[in-house]
Amino acid sequence: MSINYLEVWSDNELIRPIDYQLARQAVQWEAGHGVTSAQEQQALMLTACAVSYVLGRGQVCLELSAWPKALALPAEQIPNTEQLMRCKTVAVASSETDDVSALLVVEGERVYLNRYFRYEQSVLQQIRQRVSAEGVAASKALATTLRKLFPAPEADIDWQAIAAATACVQPFCVITGGPGTGKTTTVTRLLSALLSENPDLRIALAAPTGKAAARMTESIRQARERGGLPHADGIPSISFTLHRLLGWSPRGFRYHSERYLPYDCIVVDEASMIDLPMMAHVLSALAPETRLILLGDRDQLASVEAGSVLADLCDAGTEHGITEAFAARLGALTGYDMSAVIEPECSIMQNAMVQLRKSHRFGEHSGIGALARAVNDGDMQQADAVLDDTAFPDAQRLPLDADDWQSHVIDGYQQYCSLVKEGGSPEWILEAFDQFQVLVALRSGPVGVEETNRRIERLLNRAGLLADTSQLWYPGRAIMITRNDYDVGLYNGDIGIMLRHEGLERVVFRDAEGGLRFLSPGRLPNHETAFAMTVHKSQGSEFSAVMLLLPEKWQQVITRELVYTAITRAKKQFWCRVGNACWQQALNSRTERASGLRDALWSNHDAL
Repeated sequence: MSINYLEVWSDNELIRPIDYQLARQAVQWEAGHGVTSAQEQQALMLTACAVSYVLGRGQVCLELSAWPKALALPAEQIPNTEQLMRCKTVAVASSETDDVSALLVVEGERVYLNRYFRYEQSVLQQIRQRVSAEGVAASKALATTLRKLFPAPEADIDWQAIAAATACVQPFCVITGGPGTGKTTTVTRLLSALLSENPDLRIALAAPTGKAAARMTESIRQARERGGLPHADGIPSISFTLHRLLGWSPRGFRYHSERYLPYDCIVVDEASMIDLPMMAHVLSALAPETRLILLGDRDQLASVEAGSVLADLCDAGTEHGITEAFAARLGALTGYDMSAVIEPECSIMQNAMVQLRKSHRFGEHSGIGALARAVNDGDMQQADAVLDDTAFPDAQRLPLDADDWQSHVIDGYQQYCSLVKEGGSPEWILEAFDQFQVLVALRSGPVGVEETNRRIERLLNRAGLLADTSQLWYPGRAIMITRNDYDVGLYNGDIGIMLRHEGLERVVFRDAEGGLRFLSPGRLPNHETAFAMTVHKSQGSEFSAVMLLLPEKWQQVITRELVYTAITRAKKQFWCRVGNACWQQALNSRTERASGLRDALWSNHDAL
């Protein structure tokens, strides 16, 4: 008696209704396209379900050689490419990629939904068209400009200068680095260099979320105000969300492959948050001569939706050098001897990706910096040593069997709550809220974001710091927007505070220009309380102090990248409350997202 695996997976809630329906539709479509055997239809149905399943978990494609463990099948039942290639609704990447009617695309052992294969190919083709072995021509004055902007203080290579030079001569460039490595400083100076080359350069700044865009605006504004930059007035004072940059509407994007964005240079911050479809939309909306500069930390959490584009672009986890010819060119522009980082030609990305390596925020005595490095390396012994070393008071572990975390929460939010009760300046209140943040990994459960927010509200109320929190809109309630609303001008990730303003209940937000907006609660799009937020939602933010609360039992979402991202949100103090088993499993678990982009970028020796 044959087993209906689709029914078993569905009955045990291993798959979503959309996975089930896609599998059923695959067989229906196949029946409408021609006759195939029952065995081939079974292979198509199981594969379509598995492709949809992994897509829902951030994977761009299904690797048949790594069939999902949750959807267990006997080895002989796992579909193979020969079975799939006989199906009429399956296209073979090498010969039928233009077949828009195909449901799935097979490329080697990878199987894609057709749409996602097209996204990946679009990104790959755009990068290949923009990146060259030696870059584009630049004026003779560029070297003088760069050396003025990046004076050499020491003999070691200044990777900020190298990143700026690379971005000036490569139309597509990725600048990656951990917190405090100077990504914003670098991009501000390199924009000044580009404006010295072309004072009429049209520049746009963007980020995936409203919160990240606002932080980018503020960081660049501060860098400009430090002075000394030529043509600083040409650097924009506002940033866009990517959806706003592309002109999103219910009818689609205003800018696309047939209507290009009206800019000569676009800088996108927090690129680790960009999923594959959005990256494809951004690249397709660029004119052939438009320069794109991506900034981000390749070791952070990948996007919520499918793809790990920044990690793929950087070949995260691997160090790469540059070709000899490009090293000579960078040396001529910056004055540095680049011979130590030369490696043979191996990739179309190696001359277009620069990693900033020196943290100006976390020195050798920083526990946060040491802990972040240990976690990123998966070195649990070193991570434990940092957390237990009194020489690193800025990185501490809180025991699971004590309530120390509650006193830290009260201390962390005390100044903020006092300003609310005293009727302090809304600007001061927003700044005070940014001093401390509780982060969690999960949405539900005893240490999920929903229950943790309720506990913090009760805790602050009992301590006399907040008014009656049983009311929905009490003074001091912090909320986070969870859905973009372009009519109201609020975006996913925006933080607001409920206050009494001119005798009325109003929620105050920072606007894109650094000012304040006061909105009635009734005008707000979807939102949630934000004394605690998920680590995913914290991306693009920084806080003076951070507390990470993890469950006693490990769950699959708790990975090395999640813990690293949480740690690097903190500037001065980090606490972690976690059990040993969960901590060990987290540091041993890496986010691995299947896609063909990394292999295509880093294994193509003939691409240049």
